Amino acid sequence: MTGGRAPERGWTARGLSSAATVACGALTVGAVLGYLVSHERPTQRTSGPHPAPSSTPITTAAASEASPAELAVLAPLRVGGSLRGFDITAIDHDVGMVQMVCRRDHATVRLDVTLAADAGPTPPAMAGPYAVFYEIDGASQAAGEELALALAAVLQRNSAAPPPPSLTRFNVRDP
Repeated sequence: MTGGRAPERGWTARGLSSAATVACGALTVGAVLGYLVSHERPTQRTSGPHPAPSSTPITTAAASEASPAELAVLAPLRVGGSLRGFDITAIDHDVGMVQMVCRRDHATVRLDVTLAADAGPTPPAMAGPYAVFYEIDGASQAAGEELALALAAVLQRNSAAPPPPSLTRFNVRDP
């Protein structure tokens, strides 16, 4: 045996303190990561149909082609045209509404046209019997409101056309 002290056995106060600090740090990092993974950032949206998760681009994938009556109330707007500097990339029908998707650069605005309702959320724009809601992805609230108002102006100009029978009043649906 060489002359020296034998190593201490068991935990020292300093060792326990270090272990507790490491454990607390690991738990904190795990809690923060768990929270970030399980909680989505809210999408920028006004009240209206179909909330879209922020991780999903705005589309009308579940929708079907708009009917001639639906296109008549939107005339002269059409796919390939533009509205306030945004390209119209889709005009489709989804349950009780017409959806128009407008894109500019990396910004997307989906406009939903329903029949106006006495109850429920206040639409950003209205024209005659129609309510216009919007959802934005990468666009500003101002751009969404501007497009909703521009679409309402088109709907107002086409007020002589009867409302398409496929449109219904806005109903809140579970996402």
